[in-house]
Amino acid sequence: MALLLSVPEFLSQHPEVATQTEAVRSPWKIPLHDPSGRSYGYRQEVNLRPGLNVLIDDYTLQEDLRVETGEGKACPPSFALEMSMMLSGNNRLEGVRSHQNFLAAYWEETDGGQFNWQAGERILKLDIHIDADAFESLVGTHSAPILPDLNRICQCDRKNLPNYQPFLQLTTTTKAMRSTVQQLLNCPYEGPTRWLYWEGKVLELIALRLEQGLEQITANKRKKRPALQADDIDRIHYARDILHQRLVQPPSLLELARLVELNDYKLKIGFQQVFGTTVFGYLTQQRMNKARQLLAQQQSVTSVAIAVGYTSPTAFSSAFKRVIGVSPKRYQLGKYKIVS
Repeated sequence: MALLLSVPEFLSQHPEVATQTEAVRSPWKIPLHDPSGRSYGYRQEVNLRPGLNVLIDDYTLQEDLRVETGEGKACPPSFALEMSMMLSGNNRLEGVRSHQNFLAAYWEETDGGQFNWQAGERILKLDIHIDADAFESLVGTHSAPILPDLNRICQCDRKNLPNYQPFLQLTTTTKAMRSTVQQLLNCPYEGPTRWLYWEGKVLELIALRLEQGLEQITANKRKKRPALQADDIDRIHYARDILHQRLVQPPSLLELARLVELNDYKLKIGFQQVFGTTVFGYLTQQRMNKARQLLAQQQSVTSVAIAVGYTSPTAFSSAFKRVIGVSPKRYQLGKYKIVS
């Protein structure tokens, strides 16, 4: 039986801790309770300044663990900018492996959800959450662009909310980032000085991550793309047709390359040239398009998830929200107009 760490339940049982969740430089921690004593760890949050929050999940697991951050209930939309780093273990829900990180910007409209961590892993994850005002005060979103798509979402207001597209960029965590995180986690100071030191390291991480994002965009623009022959383009269109036919059980990239008789590198680069997205990105978009059709027919979220190839409704809901911008349920209720 999986272990459970429930943030809402813990806060309801510890009202004195609940009062700390909005305070600045007042950390609060939820220890992992395992009756057998074989698994241990904690979840800790601290607001370093208004609009700048750090969350750490640190678990050593001999049993599966479910972490509930909320009940998934609808709430008024709020802007969320998140930098999430997996230092150890695998975040299967959000598709982030050890030593990877993502930078995301989106509008949150639920009160949380749940994460499932697997037994036998050491989980160490650090998240930085920034609201729009704090981000603008830190980097000046109206000055020289940091990341164009990121800026666009940060400046989106509630009136334009139905027309926005989420931002998500996945990269490998650099040695400099890992070093900064280790310095943060092993801070030698206590009291107010500790949180001043933490804030300095968090700002350093944000700077490193934004610079990495800019370097990635520049490298992609400079990358020389191989010339495609007419036969190559035909084969890439055939690959697209196969994806349409096998949305529920898609082939791997290597299998797809074999089916269309291209090497996997030419397929990967050529697909991006022809369709403007990766093979996986195209597959995900087509799955979400089909999901939108099924949701419009008032089919349940669980049945739609299965119909488009997801074994977990939670994983489907997370993917749908990243791509479409709202949760499947909110989309089904028709409260937002989604622009393709």
